[in-house]
Amino acid sequence: MKKKLLWLCLLVCLTLAFAGCGSSEGESSGGSGKAEPAVKCANGNFVGQVEEKTEVLSFKGIPYAKPPVGDLRWKAPEAPEASDETIKADDFGNSSIQYEWPSEPASYNEIGEDCLTLNVWTKDLEAKDKPVMVYFHGGGFAWGGTSDPLYDGQYFVEQNEDIVMVTCNYRVGLMGFVDFSKVEGGEAFKDAPNLAILDHIQALKWVQENIEAFGGNPDNVTIFGESAGGGTTSVLLVVDEAKGLFQKCISQSGGLALTYSQEEMDEWGLTEALMKVTGAKNMDDLMAIPEKDLIKYYTEPYDEEGNCLNDLYNMPLRDGKLIPEDPYKALADGASKDVILMTGSNGDEWNYWINEMGEEDMDKAVAMYEEVIVKAKVDQLRGLASKKENKQIDKFLALQKDKEDLWAKTELCNDIVFRVPAIVEAANHSDAGGTSYMYYFDKESTNENMGACHASELSYVFHNIEEEIFSGTVDKELADKVCAAWANFARSGDPSTDDVKWTTYDSKNRGTMVIGNDGSMKMENDWLSQQRKLTEPLLKYYIK
Repeated sequence: MKKKLLWLCLLVCLTLAFAGCGSSEGESSGGSGKAEPAVKCANGNFVGQVEEKTEVLSFKGIPYAKPPVGDLRWKAPEAPEASDETIKADDFGNSSIQYEWPSEPASYNEIGEDCLTLNVWTKDLEAKDKPVMVYFHGGGFAWGGTSDPLYDGQYFVEQNEDIVMVTCNYRVGLMGFVDFSKVEGGEAFKDAPNLAILDHIQALKWVQENIEAFGGNPDNVTIFGESAGGGTTSVLLVVDEAKGLFQKCISQSGGLALTYSQEEMDEWGLTEALMKVTGAKNMDDLMAIPEKDLIKYYTEPYDEEGNCLNDLYNMPLRDGKLIPEDPYKALADGASKDVILMTGSNGDEWNYWINEMGEEDMDKAVAMYEEVIVKAKVDQLRGLASKKENKQIDKFLALQKDKEDLWAKTELCNDIVFRVPAIVEAANHSDAGGTSYMYYFDKESTNENMGACHASELSYVFHNIEEEIFSGTVDKELADKVCAAWANFARSGDPSTDDVKWTTYDSKNRGTMVIGNDGSMKMENDWLSQQRKLTEPLLKYYIK
């Protein structure tokens, strides 16, 4: 079974030593004679490049941790060794191990265990105290990487020369979320279910130690991410080890609901499948597998139906140690009240998975999407809901009277999987004394049947107007406004722009910035309130 189905099946199955960094060394001359920017950091002197399109300075593939290979396989990341070595930083590092998939361009990049690198874009190396934005990519917790052109930070920095942009790779899938607690020798690998979260934390520690050399202010850091990256950035809000590493957070189309209980991780079966496919009996056997064989085991089909271990991916584990067993309660108790939060969702999130069906014929793709994805989710939800709650579902669908049955049910899925989790996250954070902002992105893609689908806002946020994979043709004027709002949030914690005052979100007024299909940005109180009141009580079935 391919990624196109497994990510959705996962959604359906859910019930619901060197301190400081040196200053810039200025510029060196490459073989072409063109000046190359160079920066002295704790773990090396990194030589970047000047991007031809924008003249923004970029530094790519910088290690933020020791390579997690050999004895460090499936272990928490360790800080890189101090070094004075001069290192070329002009190419993205490896993507984490994953198989190739068309909607994940980073999967076509070189893959490997040694993948803990980040990239930095800045306009100049002389300025000081620039706001810093650190992006964590999506990809269903099992795909993705910073080499995806959608995340190219140079265009955002071109628009906002006073900001330093960072994008981070982290371990995904088998390498980032796997539980060995029931495997002989697994007691030495207790961090394995949440290695990706620990990678995030180590990347942010590297930023704290080194970002001043790029002109950044380590005391003004905004983390942001989309989809799985929206989930991991939300998780960092309630992780004690991440406190003080960032001041602001933007969670796009992802949230605390994108986590697993121990029961759910056990049910998904990745560890058991790994042991079966490899023939390993214990952790010593697993650690002895050569990387090339591990990649083969993980990414190649192991049965006649085409199933891969890469399809059996996990989410962050609510283990009660690193991540609270009830992260929503942790927010309500004020776990992140000192962090400023912005969160939101897109109008037609689930339409994204029509293309994930892998069908060239759009009618077939829509039919498959309806039967395998939407119907399965709605049927599952109805099976869990009480008689009274099923009447609420009926009322919700009745509100969609102008839509065909498929799109009415899709709207239910949009609400319960993406919009309501964001709403509860923002409300809990605000009610605990924090500051929250909410958005609803409703600019439709020009791609057929996509609407304002999952990930369609990314071209606008990054001001990457040539990347049309999800958004279709980008409205440049709207991209200017959206990019400016995200930048303003990073600067001051307030996403308001010269044209639009963006007010905060709380459980009383529920102020939401609606980014419309007509290119407008308008504040609305309790947007789609009737829908919210019917679906919010159902969130308990999406996370438990």
